[in-house]
Amino acid sequence: MNDILAALDAIGKRVQNAFRANSRGISASNLVGMGADGTATHFLDKVCEDSIILGVEEMKLQLNIVSEEAGFIDRGQQQNLVIDPLDGTFNAVHGIPFYSVSMAVMEDDFESLSAGYVRNLYTGDVYYAAKGSGSFFNGERIHVSDKQVGCWISKAGRCADGISRRIMDQKGKHRRFGCASLEMCLVAAGSADLMAYAGIGNYIRNIDIAAGTIIVREAGGIVTDDHGKDLNLGLDVSKRSHVIAARSREPLEMIL
Repeated sequence: MNDILAALDAIGKRVQNAFRANSRGISASNLVGMGADGTATHFLDKVCEDSIILGVEEMKLQLNIVSEEAGFIDRGQQQNLVIDPLDGTFNAVHGIPFYSVSMAVMEDDFESLSAGYVRNLYTGDVYYAAKGSGSFFNGERIHVSDKQVGCWISKAGRCADGISRRIMDQKGKHRRFGCASLEMCLVAAGSADLMAYAGIGNYIRNIDIAAGTIIVREAGGIVTDDHGKDLNLGLDVSKRSHVIAARSREPLEMIL
């Protein structure tokens, strides 16, 4: 694990401790404002975000911060830390053990992604990647599956649009877990053929998928939009996009 990933790991542990210290007795109604992305901010979102911001400042990391809640925090740096402090807030506040902190380092867009880190805040399991160095799960190298798994992760329903129908028509098991960063990591680890937020109304933000994008790509997979073009989002947290993460172009072409 290189220096920046080691720093992110220290921050990830800090977030996990802060979450555990503040999550007992919390309900879905504990809202504390509106985030920069236009969605309501839960108390636990703010707790996790504050832990990251404080960690970056105390460690004097040469990074600006781009976050779901605070938006862009300009610290006068060239590199940016793109974070979702609590991905899967609904799961977290309802006792569903599948939620994470997601952090990625990049300049202006996904083409400049240099590191990604996703920690399951319930289990403590960690996925991470650095550009050109591969992807890892708890320190062990991971790779997308080289053959069909038969597992499709999507937010597609039986809607009128073609891509949703084609996803749901695929043979195998269909799953939806409610935490995009961890869902992408399942593709990277070879547990699923594809993860898709595509079709009518199924858009997602850069903060949710920045870390997952480099983790999937470094594991040998691909991350595209709903036209099969390599996904390349910028820093604006208010913008949303379709996203498909796949082990190869084979399952991607089955749904496009």
